[in-house]
Amino acid sequence: MANLGPMSRYGWLAVVCAIVIAAATSCAATPPGARLSPSSTTAQAETIPDETEGVLAPSKSPNPTPPVADGTATTPPPEQSDVWPLTGVQGQEIGRWPALLIKIDNHDRARPQFGINAADVVFEEIVEGGLTRLAAIFHSEETDIVGPVRSVRTSDFDLLRNLNRPLFANSGGNEAVLELLRDVDYVDVSSNADLDSYRRLSDRPAPHNLVTSTKTLRVVGDNRGGGANPPVLFIRRSDNEPTLASATTAKGVDLDYGATSVTYRWDPDAHGWMRRQNGSLHVDASGVPVAPEIVIVQTISYRRSAADGRSPEAVMIGEGPALVLYDGHVLEGYWERPDAGALTRYMDRDGQVIVFPPGSTWIALPRVGQVQVVE
Repeated sequence: MANLGPMSRYGWLAVVCAIVIAAATSCAATPPGARLSPSSTTAQAETIPDETEGVLAPSKSPNPTPPVADGTATTPPPEQSDVWPLTGVQGQEIGRWPALLIKIDNHDRARPQFGINAADVVFEEIVEGGLTRLAAIFHSEETDIVGPVRSVRTSDFDLLRNLNRPLFANSGGNEAVLELLRDVDYVDVSSNADLDSYRRLSDRPAPHNLVTSTKTLRVVGDNRGGGANPPVLFIRRSDNEPTLASATTAKGVDLDYGATSVTYRWDPDAHGWMRRQNGSLHVDASGVPVAPEIVIVQTISYRRSAADGRSPEAVMIGEGPALVLYDGHVLEGYWERPDAGALTRYMDRDGQVIVFPPGSTWIALPRVGQVQVVE
């Protein structure tokens, strides 16, 4: 190779520097959507042991039907503009206000709870020791008293991300959880944000006695900037449409979370799935049984929370088996959610989007092996 003089060497060095600077500028200009966000579950999965290998979706159809609605939808489609977005129930004046997610205690000492039958959607998450906690979403109905209210967990983050900037009520949380929660877009109506909106009942032991009101929390939410109308979480069919042919009749389902056992049984008179917990009928504080029209069993995995290694964290991104129970039938399929910005979709075994009847929905989030269908 020919010997390069000083000027030639500096010329080559300038070219190399220019290439490096151009590459760095290109990386810096990458759109935010193309980079991992600070709250990405992908990065956490590499460092926190989890159970995701145990959750596998059923075999899908090689030519699945295109989804009815994509995960970016934040308003009801035109044909559903006269129904409540979270229940599919028709109404004269559909409220254009944010969903309100409230963390509700499900310990034996916390039951019967207040206001849970007014919720449009309720998620049941596993917490420490095989106990469960409820994340109740209110939109179409209000309640003067609701609770007992409990703390936020990292399992709640991906629930909030599916609700289009909701109001979020809780009794606080540890410092690490609250720091991670800063990456989630929501309106804070917790006891930390407005303690005067909460009170403790004298006839129950703490911490199972903190209650509030959905009406009061909505005022707090408005004062703190408000949120946005929730998306349509489930594609709905009309009452007179037939049940899918792939659905089979079923008495119900049994769920064993560990220290908490739950059963749902179809009751045609109530037109809902009667819920029992640890052998007792689950009723609210008014004595009304919990009997949602729809029950979804969404089998997921749990990993150790990044905020507290003793606390399980629900893995809500990915896919896995799902059961949908409605009208005395059970439909087997799978759920899928490709990323935190997408809505969870429920499909039958043939890849068809499951179309739900109108009504309230409870969504169980068990691990693999904790579910038994009762035919």
